[in-house]
Amino acid sequence: MNARQNMKSVSSIEQQLGSINMSEHERNAALNAVRVAEVFVDAIMWVCSKIDRPGAGVFAKPNLKY
Repeated sequence: MNARQNMKSVSSIEQQLGSINMSEHERNAALNAVRVAEVFVDAIMWVCSKIDRPGAGVFAKPNLKY
């Protein structure tokens, strides 16, 4: 995600969490879990974009040994 989308999604989630009755500690834990999940999703999207272009040679660079 780019920075603008990231800020928009985090502020939307913060607004939704703000409307729920929970302690500050629980709210911070939930926001942390959302950030971790977003990192995983970004990593999966990156891998999928590299697999989508098989000729790019990102994972295995051609070499004389091969």
